[in-house]
Amino acid sequence: MRSFIVSFVLGATFVAVPAAAQLPPPALPPPAPGAAAAAPAQPAQAEAPQALPPPSSGGGGAQEATAPPPPKELPAPTADTSGATKGEGAEASGSTSSNGSDWKFSWNGFLRAPLRIGVGTRQPCPAGVTPAQYAGTTATNFWAGLSNPGGGPGSPYLGPYCAAPGQSKTTFHSPYIPDDQYLGWTFTRQWEQSWAEVFLSYGNDQVKGTVGIQGYDFTDASMLGGAANPAQFGIGQGWVTITPNLPVDGLGLNWKVGAFWEKFGMAGRWDGGPYDTYMFGRTHQLGEALAATYQTGDLTFKLEHGFGAHLEMVPAGISISGSQQALSYMNYNGQANNFYPPGASPGFTLINHVHAGVMYKKKIDFNVHYMMAWSQDDREEGTLGSTPNGFNQSNYAPVDTSTQPDGHLAVMGAEVRLSGGYLGDLYLAYSHIDAKNVTTVGPAIEVLHSSGGGGHNGGNGIYENFFNGVGTGDGQIDSVQLYYNGRYNLAGVDLKYALFGLYSVVNGTDATSMNLLTGTPTAGTQKLKYGADIVANLFPWLGVGARGDYVQPDSHDTNESFGVLSPKLVFRSRYVTHEEITLQYSHYWNGSDTLAQQWLGQVGVKNISTNAGYAASAGKIPGTTSGYKNYAGVPYPCDLDVFGIKATMWW
Repeated sequence: MRSFIVSFVLGATFVAVPAAAQLPPPALPPPAPGAAAAAPAQPAQAEAPQALPPPSSGGGGAQEATAPPPPKELPAPTADTSGATKGEGAEASGSTSSNGSDWKFSWNGFLRAPLRIGVGTRQPCPAGVTPAQYAGTTATNFWAGLSNPGGGPGSPYLGPYCAAPGQSKTTFHSPYIPDDQYLGWTFTRQWEQSWAEVFLSYGNDQVKGTVGIQGYDFTDASMLGGAANPAQFGIGQGWVTITPNLPVDGLGLNWKVGAFWEKFGMAGRWDGGPYDTYMFGRTHQLGEALAATYQTGDLTFKLEHGFGAHLEMVPAGISISGSQQALSYMNYNGQANNFYPPGASPGFTLINHVHAGVMYKKKIDFNVHYMMAWSQDDREEGTLGSTPNGFNQSNYAPVDTSTQPDGHLAVMGAEVRLSGGYLGDLYLAYSHIDAKNVTTVGPAIEVLHSSGGGGHNGGNGIYENFFNGVGTGDGQIDSVQLYYNGRYNLAGVDLKYALFGLYSVVNGTDATSMNLLTGTPTAGTQKLKYGADIVANLFPWLGVGARGDYVQPDSHDTNESFGVLSPKLVFRSRYVTHEEITLQYSHYWNGSDTLAQQWLGQVGVKNISTNAGYAASAGKIPGTTSGYKNYAGVPYPCDLDVFGIKATMWW
C-alpha cells in the first residue's frame, strides 16, 4: 500500500505535448468534441507558442508547419486547458503589476458556429397519395421485408416523404451524411458542428484555479430547441494547477488536481489533427496528474503519472445495467422499455496512466504512453443482453446478465513528431488497444473516436465503433496514423498542404461479434481512411482551397465506403488574426451500404438498412432464431451535396 501511495503521489509522466506545443470537437462532438454524452472534440492544450498559423478550414488540414518566409502568427485556435493564457489579449484582469507572484484573473476561449445545409430530393407523390401516406407505406413495406409488419417496438420513424403538389422536390435540412458523428470512426471533420468554450482562471505563477464553461449546441437556433441539456455542459471542468519554483536548474513540475482533460496522441501540433481524435486517449475524469520536465542542453525529458475516475452515471441505490441500445423510444406495445433501468449505464470507472518522452531541440519529439481504465463496481449487473437490443426478441423478457465479469480498456503505444521547418511536419503514431468485457467500462478514456468501452448511454464507444455492437466486448485493435503537413511559397502565393491517413485492424473478438449488415465475423476487420487538404493564400484576407477524404469503415463490405470532396473559401481580416470565416461546398460519393450518422449519434449497434442484413444475421445472434431488426426505423438516403458557412474564433 505504501508503495502504491508513493507511486500515486510522486509518479510522473509526460503530457504528450506536440512538437512545439482536438481541436474543439464537440467534438462531440467529439466529442466532442468531444465530450460527455456525445460530445464534440475540444481544442488541444497549446503549450507555449507565441506565433502559430491559423487553422485551415478543413479542420486539422494543412496548417502546422512554418511558412517560408515564416510569418509571425497568432496562437492557433485551441483552448489552453492548462489555465495558463498565452495568447495575445488573453488576460482580462485589472492587475497593473508584472510580478508573477501577484494574484490576477485571466481568460481565454474558442467558438465555432457553422451553418450546415444538406440538400436532398423527394419523389413526386403518386396520384391521390399524401406525403404522410407515402411515408407510412414505405415504412410498412420495409418492416414487411423484415418479417415484422408491425415495425419495431414503439419506433417513431416513418420512411421518406414524397412531394405533394406545391412542394419542391429539392429539400433542405441538417446534413444527413456518413461522417457527421464525432463519436464515430467515419468522422472526417469535413462538417464539424457547433462548439464553444471559455476558461476562467485566477492565480499567480505558482498556483492557479481554472473553471471551464463548455457546450456544443447554440440553443437559440438549435436543432435540439428546448431539449438542449445534453449539449450544454455548463461548468464542464474545474481544477487547480500547482507549478512550484524548484531549486534545480532545468527541472519543472506541474501538478493538476480536479476535473480536467488530459490529451495524448494528437496528430496536429495544436489540436487533434485532420480527424480530431486521440491515438491514446483524452481523459474524462476527476483526479490528479503530476508531470515533470527536465532540460539539459538540447534535450528535454518528460514524465507524467495520472490517476482518477469517471463517476458512475446513475444515482446511488440503482442497479447499473441495461441494453447497449438504450434509447428511450425503444418501447414495446406503447410501454416504456424499463427492463434495464437506467439504460446500460457503466459503473464507477477508474483510470491510471503513465507517459514518458524526450524532445530534441523541439525538432524531434518522441513519446510512449500507457493508459488503463477499468470498472469493478459492486452494483454492476451487466450491460450485455441476449440480443443487440438487450432483451429476448421472442418474448421481450429481461435477461439476467449479472454474472458478466469486470472489464477493462487498456491503450498503449508510441508516437514521434518531426518538425522540419520549411520541409514541414511529420507525425507518426502506433497504438494498441486491449479490451476485455469493455461494455462495463465508462467513458474515462476517449480514444479513436470512441467514448470509453461503449455499450452504454455515454455515446458510441469501442463496442460500437470496432466490435459492431455485438459479442462479449473482448478484442484487440491495432492502429497507425500518419500526418504530414507543410507550406511552400509558389510565386509569392503561400500554399499550405497536408496528407493524412488512419488505419485500424480488429482481432480477438468472439465468434458472436459480426458485421450485422453482411454476417461476416468482426475479427480481421480492417478500417482505413485517408485524405488531403490544400489552401492557397492568395491575399492576406483570402485563402482558396479544397479537402478530400476517402473512408472505408469495414474491409468486409466495400459498399459501406464513401468519398467526399470539398472546395472552400477562407476569409479573415488579415493574415495574422484570431478569426476565420469559411464558405464550403461538399459532394459525396456513397456506396450502396453507406449509412448516415445521426446528429447526436446512435447509441448501440449500427443502423442496418437492408433486408440482406437481416437475412445475413439470421440465427447468428445468441438467443434468437431470426436476424437483427432495425428498431431505429427506415433509414433516410444520405445527402450527396452539402453547403454552408462557418465562423471560427479563438482568443
